[in-house]
Amino acid sequence: MLERISDTYDIIGKIGAGKGGTIYKAYHKRLQKEVVLKKINSSILGFRDSRIEADILKNLRHSCIPQVLDFLEIDGDVYTVMDFIPGHSFQEYLDKGRTFSQKQVAEWAVQICSTLSYLHSRKPPIVHSDIKPANIMLTPEGNICLIDFNVSAVLNGQGTRVYGYSPGYAAPELIAAAKHNRSVNEKSQYRTVDARADIYSLGATLYHLMTGRIPARRPGDIRDIREYRAPRGEAQGPGERRGQDNVSGTSVTISEVFAGIIMKCLEARPDRRFQSASELLLAIQGMGRQDKRYQRLVFRQRVIYGGLGAAFLLCGGLTVRGNIQMEQDKARQYEGYIKEASHSIEEADFENFETLYQKALKVFPHQIDAYYQKAVALNAQGEYEENILYITGTILTDSRLLEQDEMLGNVYYLLGNAYEHTEKYPDAARSYEKAIRADSRNSDYYRDYAIALAKEGDLDAAGKALDEAEENGADSGDLIYVKGEIAFQKEDYTAAKEYFVQCLEAASDDYTRMRAGVMACRAIDSAGKDEEGCREKIALLEETKASLPAGEQVAVLEGLAQAYMDMAEYSQDNTYLEKAADTLLSIRDNGWGTYTTDENLAALYRQQKEFDLAEEELERMLETYGEDYRIYKNLAFLEADRQGEKENSQRSYQKFGQYYEKAEELYRKQLDNNETDPQMKRLEELHQQAVKGGWIT
Repeated sequence: MLERISDTYDIIGKIGAGKGGTIYKAYHKRLQKEVVLKKINSSILGFRDSRIEADILKNLRHSCIPQVLDFLEIDGDVYTVMDFIPGHSFQEYLDKGRTFSQKQVAEWAVQICSTLSYLHSRKPPIVHSDIKPANIMLTPEGNICLIDFNVSAVLNGQGTRVYGYSPGYAAPELIAAAKHNRSVNEKSQYRTVDARADIYSLGATLYHLMTGRIPARRPGDIRDIREYRAPRGEAQGPGERRGQDNVSGTSVTISEVFAGIIMKCLEARPDRRFQSASELLLAIQGMGRQDKRYQRLVFRQRVIYGGLGAAFLLCGGLTVRGNIQMEQDKARQYEGYIKEASHSIEEADFENFETLYQKALKVFPHQIDAYYQKAVALNAQGEYEENILYITGTILTDSRLLEQDEMLGNVYYLLGNAYEHTEKYPDAARSYEKAIRADSRNSDYYRDYAIALAKEGDLDAAGKALDEAEENGADSGDLIYVKGEIAFQKEDYTAAKEYFVQCLEAASDDYTRMRAGVMACRAIDSAGKDEEGCREKIALLEETKASLPAGEQVAVLEGLAQAYMDMAEYSQDNTYLEKAADTLLSIRDNGWGTYTTDENLAALYRQQKEFDLAEEELERMLETYGEDYRIYKNLAFLEADRQGEKENSQRSYQKFGQYYEKAEELYRKQLDNNETDPQMKRLEELHQQAVKGGWIT
């Protein structure tokens, strides 16, 4: 074992070892105190660039971070020297079966959030990347100290490159990055994670402290912390309050709000978590106010009961307690329906959503949450006109819903979004403006308000709204995106594309990144469609797709499928048709498919002369969408192509004729407003040729 590092440090003993390195306790002879030395694993030595980056570590000053004293390079080995922190890690307490109260855990969570906020705000940002009970010390004074943060994060300076991870605590994107980075040799190919990975790990740690259980490794398998509650009817332990649930059969309780905060940290998608440690800190510090809101829902009758005479309460006490319990049960049932409904929207299971929506309305018909989820679902399905009618005719006309003003900003924002998608930009701008009045703290409202004004053509007002967005703390990526929209409306497509491409790098949320990728391609098209532009679009969209979680990819995939089809036409390379087909299948497999998706997929198979696959798609469309002349029309064209590939003696157009007759019959019934379909005219000509040629009897 090591006994000495240089003439300054005497090794006392080995403390532990992990993926990042080996940790020793040592004595600093000059300072005459105990310190910690961490020998960094050779696998990450390539990240060190200069003493400048090492000094970033040494300049950290925070009460919950051990002071970095030195950074040594000796005989090819790299060491960091830090203060020794007395106390025990939370993992040691958990191993001994120690339990903690919500009050304790929340206080420690505040300290950790403050520490992470400090680290994440450094230049460059420092992402811990391995938050877990073993890396959080509890000092004899009862304070926390965050240890063993990721040195490579600082030494890289361009985002946190990771190699290892702690199962149960690591965010999904961190696990994916670690596995990828171990498989590549070029540093330029390494993947990084951002501060939101720490949010996930902190949530997992809080989950463990509250339940005594490590979360499941896969986010989808994590049991909701609210399910760790005592069996109904079990007596509450000392100090437990109504409105909190018993966790893991102990006297520890957790409020609805704190449970919700922890589960939000554990969202699989980074954009669904708290977006910063400071945002999480505010949520924890505001738990008292949020708990009061929940309790108002659960105990609405408290005021009524409190005003009754003592004699009535004495005689009817059992009834009162029963009513309170019933109301509490209803509130939990309602919350469960809302949560499941939101999940159904994410999974694009709108049939199940509608069932849950109706169930929620039966529990609390005048609570706004269910109505808000319905509006979200309509926008998610692209039913923008219907959503406009729903919001304006159902939500905004009900005085009982309007009284719940904490949700109105989001409702007006959804309305503005629906108007924007239907290109009613003045209405969209007015709706976003109302959203701002309802909640002036949400920078997203200012961003989309500026975009709507730009699309309306009021560029001066859009510029002012952009300034307001910046003043209200809008993300730098959002600001760049708005500049791109303004340039696009000015028809300066070169500048617009540059802004949108910049936004792809700067945006902190997936939704903005998705919009930027799509709009960059629109700018390319608007500047003039050609093969070079098509190649540029494909590269941009593929890059954007790679940066997004599956749930945010649909618009990018739709653009990519079209770009592949265009490129096949430009280059006459059918491999692009195969890519287009694979992309359309991906859209459908993720639950985003529409009639157009399926029709395009069948057309691609037909173009590739994959006649059986094309026929399968069209037959499936008949099952999905019912009798439609367009499907029979496409079946007829497909059959004509199939027979055209055969020798004359082998051809039979009887099936073609049957499809044509069915298409013609439905065409006359289904076409509205005296419209005509030129393809039906072409199909009629083919049918006449087949009859004249004796192919159809």
